[in-house]
Amino acid sequence: MRKILKSNIVLLVLATGLMVASCSVEKNTSLSRFYHNLSSNYNIYFNGKEAYITGLERIKNSYRDDYSSILPVFEYSDENAARSGVGDMDRAIQKASKLISLHSMTAKPEMDDNKPMSESEKEFYERREYNNWVDDSYLLMGKAQLIKHEYDDARITLLHNIRETHDSEIAAESKIWLARTYTEMGNYQEANRLLTEITPGSLHDRSTAGYYLSLTDLYIRQNQYDRAVEPLSHAVDNINSKKDKIRPLFILARLYEETGNSSQATKYYREIIKLNPPYEMEFNARISQAGVFDVESGDIDEIRKELDKLLRDDKNKEYRDQIYFAHGNLSMREGKTDEAIGYYHKSAAENSANNNQKGRSYLMLAEYYFEKPDYRLSQMYYDSAVTFLDQDYPDYLEYKSRSLNLNELISCLDVVSRQDSLQHIASLSPSERDNIINGIIRKIEEEERQANTNQGERYNMGQFYENQRRFRDNIDASGKWYFYNQSALTFGRTEFRSRWGSRELEDNWRRLNKSAVSSIINPGEGEQQQNGGNTDPLTDVKSKEYYLRDLPLTDSLLKESDRKTAEALFNAARVYHEKFNDVEKANQTYTTYMHRFPDHFDVPNALYNLYKANMSPDPQLADSYRDRLLTRYPDSEYAKMLSDPGYLRRKQQETNRAEIRYNEAYQAWESDSTRLTIDICNKAIMEFPESELAPKFMLLKAYAMAPFTDEKSLKEKFVSIRDKYPGTAEAKRAVEMIAYLNEKVPDLKKEEEIEMATRLYDTVDSSPYRFIMILKDKDQDMNRLTFDVINYNIDNFTNENYNTRGELVNDSYIKITVTAFDDREKAMDYYRKFKPEDILRSKTEKEIITFIISSRNYDSLIKDGDNDRYYLFFRENYFETKD
Repeated sequence: MRKILKSNIVLLVLATGLMVASCSVEKNTSLSRFYHNLSSNYNIYFNGKEAYITGLERIKNSYRDDYSSILPVFEYSDENAARSGVGDMDRAIQKASKLISLHSMTAKPEMDDNKPMSESEKEFYERREYNNWVDDSYLLMGKAQLIKHEYDDARITLLHNIRETHDSEIAAESKIWLARTYTEMGNYQEANRLLTEITPGSLHDRSTAGYYLSLTDLYIRQNQYDRAVEPLSHAVDNINSKKDKIRPLFILARLYEETGNSSQATKYYREIIKLNPPYEMEFNARISQAGVFDVESGDIDEIRKELDKLLRDDKNKEYRDQIYFAHGNLSMREGKTDEAIGYYHKSAAENSANNNQKGRSYLMLAEYYFEKPDYRLSQMYYDSAVTFLDQDYPDYLEYKSRSLNLNELISCLDVVSRQDSLQHIASLSPSERDNIINGIIRKIEEEERQANTNQGERYNMGQFYENQRRFRDNIDASGKWYFYNQSALTFGRTEFRSRWGSRELEDNWRRLNKSAVSSIINPGEGEQQQNGGNTDPLTDVKSKEYYLRDLPLTDSLLKESDRKTAEALFNAARVYHEKFNDVEKANQTYTTYMHRFPDHFDVPNALYNLYKANMSPDPQLADSYRDRLLTRYPDSEYAKMLSDPGYLRRKQQETNRAEIRYNEAYQAWESDSTRLTIDICNKAIMEFPESELAPKFMLLKAYAMAPFTDEKSLKEKFVSIRDKYPGTAEAKRAVEMIAYLNEKVPDLKKEEEIEMATRLYDTVDSSPYRFIMILKDKDQDMNRLTFDVINYNIDNFTNENYNTRGELVNDSYIKITVTAFDDREKAMDYYRKFKPEDILRSKTEKEIITFIISSRNYDSLIKDGDNDRYYLFFRENYFETKD
């Protein structure tokens, strides 16, 4: 028996060896085809397909579904998830490539020339490939390339397979996957063309389901949810595995929800729950079921009980934000808006990692208040919504745009409120102002005393986040002066203490235990406090100067305040009209603007905008604005647009002529014909003074004049462009040229700085004065330097009560401020005696400047921020050299 078995094994080995020897791909026989098909299927292709299946499973396991939007049909569409399967897809591609290179058979089989071929034989003979697994390998390769997001490679592979395969099923499946590739690439038209070429009835079950899923994905990508329902229903019918049906069913339920078919959505959500899906999907199916529940015909109490049961279940702790959101949706559909708002707040306040859900909760609040309309509250919630929502969230760009528009509106309204409040306080007598300010300071001090004994409860982060916004809203919305709105300020301090507890106004206030670091970080703090503390009156909420600094107490400041108010009112009205189509608010705000500022330059524009805004809702009112515009401002551009139908056409013709003239000037300049360039620009500036090309003509003229003009005159040309056309590209280029000339001729820079400083600062004696030292060496020990200045003051001015403050400004220089000197002479006396070299312990090569500055000029310096510019003013107006 053993001898027979041994001889059979020998014969099998010999037969296999003879088969291999005779089975070259160059020789197309039935035996060679059998061998290469067998070897391809049960060796290389099998391993490649297994790698592909494993990779798909990895991708599915790594992808985290976002149930706040419609789930993607294919998980591999997500690039991050697809990365987890790259290794397996590479192996699948490698195996497919190996099969094609080793086992592709393109040689024609030998046929009997004397015997005519049948139709089937002709078809067989005309094949381009005789290994049945090569086209399967191309398909596998194309699928793997698509899943790796190598779309161009996938497209080429699948197109080749469609052209070369003799198998209609393989061709159809390759078309399906090519359509998916085009869908991922955003070429929806080509994807649709391919899918419409396929007849679903000719496909086997697996391909049929894939076809309908591909069509569903194509429609969903284009937000055509109503068209996606039918193919997805067919796909579900052609999927045999219950496990594989769950995800498409959930998408189908969501599509019905999006298209307003609540009964069908409810049906499929219930069906999903019965299929025992993963818990997260089951949970979301229950939540979604509550979202589509018919509150008019169903038992809403049962749904409420179901949601409350979910809330009580500890395993749903991380999903409470979604449960509260579902509660809110039910309440909103019942018409219980206050209750719904409360639930949305609870949802947003939950400490959850699901930022999209937090964003959705804020979005519901934002949209509710926008429709009300309450634009201020809506702005706050839209701002929060776009902060938390993913940028690929449906309609995210629309929400972002609305948020930006609301920000613009509220910013304008805040300017109006602030300037009105400041002007009101400025109009009071000095004693009335002092009484108001002293009352504010007393309340602040009283609250600080209370805070030392009462820490208050801490709110969670979500609630604190909301309270911060309400605090800001309360300040902005008040008609009172923003520093005098005590309810808002008290609310804000209470919320701060609830989050942080009692904190002194000092560095590192967030640290719980500061005693250990205070002596290291702030040496000499005790001495500093003994000398009156280190608080600048302009930043100290308990100083009078803090509240007076922004008041428009002079004619020039009042004029500037009016300018800000007028521009803000006009722009707010424009946003109401153009961005929100709120004609009522636009009418009110434009009317207020024109009533308060009848001589403002934009009044004709306002009348024109009012005419356009009211043409549809109230033609009679629109005509009244038109008549006012034509009567009062007949020479304005807006009046000409209404009274002269050909005005815009002629204006366009003028623009065209200006463009032709500019091209001539530019060509002359490029040809080094500078005199001709200057001549053309001069004529164009005279002919087209209001054209948008005017700054271009001026800039080109300045360039052409450079060879014939001294640096000072040339700089004046660029300064003129900068000042006349601020914000334009030509002004930006002019600024660059001014900087270049300043660097080339330093005296020009000094002249400009002195001239600007003269406009910014004055020589009026406005006490009190400050002494300031600027050390342009950020590496020095700021705290030690401050301590040394304090000691210097103690040693040399024993009877004075100077306040000393040190700070590192913009991480670039150290600023030491000594206050307060009652008058100029005392400040100058201190300035003359102070020697920086006697204070500094460490040598420095960096520049040090010292100066004194009045209270009035200090306000201007804070706004300007250029110490060197003020220093030039100081040297020019106090004395030439320091003693």
